[in-house]
Amino acid sequence: MDTKNPVDPAQDQPRTTRREFLRLSFIGGGLMVLQACGATPPAAPTAAPAAPAPTAAPAATAAPAPTAAPAPTAVPAPTAPPAPTVLTWAMNGDPVSIEPYGINTTGQYNYEARELMYDSLLYWDKDLKVQPGLAESFENPDDTTYIFKLRSGVKFHNGQPLTADDVKYSLDTIMTPPNDGKNPGAGFFANFDMVEVVDPLTVRIKMKKLDPTIPGLFAWSRYTSIFPKDLPNLVNPAVEGIGTGPFRLVSYTPNSELVYERYAEHWNSNEPKVDQLIYRIIPEEDARIAALRAGDIHGADVSALGARRLANEPDILVEKGLFSSPKVIQFTLKGGKPWDNKAVRQAVSLVIDRQEVIDKVMEGEAVLTGPVVPGYGNYPLAESELQQLYTVNVEKAKQLMAEAGFADGFQVTAMTFPGYANDNAVVVQEQLKQINIDMQIEQIEFGTFAQRVTNGEYDWCFTARGMRADVNGYVNDFRRLGIAKDNWFPAWQNAELEAAYDAGMATLDPAKRKEAFDTVQRLVIDESPHIYLYQDLRFSAVRKEVEGYYVAFTTFRPALRSTSVSE
Repeated sequence: MDTKNPVDPAQDQPRTTRREFLRLSFIGGGLMVLQACGATPPAAPTAAPAAPAPTAAPAATAAPAPTAAPAPTAVPAPTAPPAPTVLTWAMNGDPVSIEPYGINTTGQYNYEARELMYDSLLYWDKDLKVQPGLAESFENPDDTTYIFKLRSGVKFHNGQPLTADDVKYSLDTIMTPPNDGKNPGAGFFANFDMVEVVDPLTVRIKMKKLDPTIPGLFAWSRYTSIFPKDLPNLVNPAVEGIGTGPFRLVSYTPNSELVYERYAEHWNSNEPKVDQLIYRIIPEEDARIAALRAGDIHGADVSALGARRLANEPDILVEKGLFSSPKVIQFTLKGGKPWDNKAVRQAVSLVIDRQEVIDKVMEGEAVLTGPVVPGYGNYPLAESELQQLYTVNVEKAKQLMAEAGFADGFQVTAMTFPGYANDNAVVVQEQLKQINIDMQIEQIEFGTFAQRVTNGEYDWCFTARGMRADVNGYVNDFRRLGIAKDNWFPAWQNAELEAAYDAGMATLDPAKRKEAFDTVQRLVIDESPHIYLYQDLRFSAVRKEVEGYYVAFTTFRPALRSTSVSE
């Protein structure tokens, strides 16, 4: 097979805590021009007189008036350099570390903090179309090989040129982080066999088997930041950075702010649009809204309720859009519990009024979702199909409960964390009473919640799934990959689902992949090992002088690379 995927080109940090931004000086000067007057020329000589008689003395001749010197040319006053354009954005939490290896546990803010200074080989545009990044093209000479051609002339922030050696070093380090670090994204690289340098601008990746997820993995870029070889010997990656991105890091002050400056030599001449970008760390929404109203920041994420509070502000606009965070009820299926019975899980789904949850928890600002989120290319199931599958039917739910031997219901504990997870549980708790399920709510802090979910130490939990590099990532748990087989679903399996999943992973043909993953999604909804509730909209509030910002489906902020601030 010889499938080529050309992509048309798109368009040192020193160890200091702070640098003065754009210090410039201007010296003006002028030239004074002076003009001198000419002397009067002598008179012509006269003939000698004959016997002269005394004559009267000639009248005196008046001397010519001096010519006035012209006024000196006016010299303009020195012009002050234009003030640097600054964009200030609120970050909802502290990144803790900005290392680019993917090992940090505060993934959302870790990646937000570094996505502006690191590039990947590819990237997604706002419509999730793969575009060239540090690689100007890639190809598949066979089913298990990807060859990336790098751009020439790309430089890191310390002036060092980008080469294939840097790409190999970056990917090898991400797969095996230094100091025995563990990369939570290691599964995305499971099929990598080796990364090879072909020449200074060519990288070859050999796969253990056919893997259609690689373009999406690099375009997502969460786990594929490219950095210079031997980065840990150049800076402390936890608090400093050297990338090729449109912004160069000036300083990171934990729990306070990150300051970036424009990198004038970025390979994309259309990025960035401002001279300085500042992330302010403001966890509380009320504080973000107050800072936005006061003009202390240019933009921030807000909740649906926060968006309503700002709807009539004359100097503030609210942008909204879909993103990838489907809200779910997640079961463990270990055997011996009522919900290990498929009929019980189906009954639970039938009695949940998803629109009521959307209205009460998300102010109506959400849509129905299946396993693949609306907005993820052409892979999601149609809304009309979801509406039919999610039609509330309490009588049928009661019938299924009776057939399963649980007409009188049962008691279960659902684990949540503060915010949407707990709010969703409160609404669903009342709905489940219609089929005699007494769902108790255990709300715990998120760090403990995440650890218990990973270990399968729960019966039910209310949570969300995130962005994925490829469609398979939304459903691979139901193929019982990774921790799912041992910790979540040791007593559940569906052979038809697994066969459809494997078919979708055995081809590079998008049409065949869609057919396979449509089948997987329908089986997941029927089996209900997880129950999907909704996908909410994400809101960002920006001051009216902000131009070009959009809400990214990826849940991160690629728009800040090209957002501008008008006067």
